[in-house]
Amino acid sequence: MRTIAAVGSSYQTILAAGDLADLRAAVSAWHQEAVIVPVAERRWAVVPVQEDGVYAETEGLAQHLSSIDGGVAASFNVFDSDVLVALLFRAGRGYHDYLSDQADLVEGWDDDDNEILYDMLGRPYLPDETPPAGPFGADPVAFVALGVGPVDKDALEAALSRPGGRAVERHHAVLHALNVDPRPLTMTFDEVAAAYPTGA
Repeated sequence: MRTIAAVGSSYQTILAAGDLADLRAAVSAWHQEAVIVPVAERRWAVVPVQEDGVYAETEGLAQHLSSIDGGVAASFNVFDSDVLVALLFRAGRGYHDYLSDQADLVEGWDDDDNEILYDMLGRPYLPDETPPAGPFGADPVAFVALGVGPVDKDALEAALSRPGGRAVERHHAVLHALNVDPRPLTMTFDEVAAAYPTGA
């Protein structure tokens, strides 16, 4: 078990499938400023603005985008280069969660001021408990619908399940296996807006 220290790179992005006009309408209806950038055929990086320049809420928007006809979406959250969390949605409902390392925990307190540790999926552990190690939800089949063309499931499984390593590199490997451009999906809103000033 180790607790996360805020020292590395962090970003929050969404990979969504569908037609651009439908995605634009859905983002507009959600009233959350975001840049939309193409990453493959009918696949889009949707990168919301970070509140106070620190964190962008992606879960609700990703769920909303997945409600587009035939839609699927994933929110990706990298914490300080250490941990990758992916929440997958289809038809407006969550269907799979992924966490790159269950042993990375953050501190919290319950209503009685007792210390509790949480993993990045919000699962609680008492301070004397030993959480599982390694990835949770490393199921390549769950991710295939996000990809385009023939997805290399072996490469995808290797990227999801490999031990250790930086979360950004793991995220790149997952996106490569899905045959989508990883660059805009591994940037903050400000970085994407500067690199892709016209968006989609």
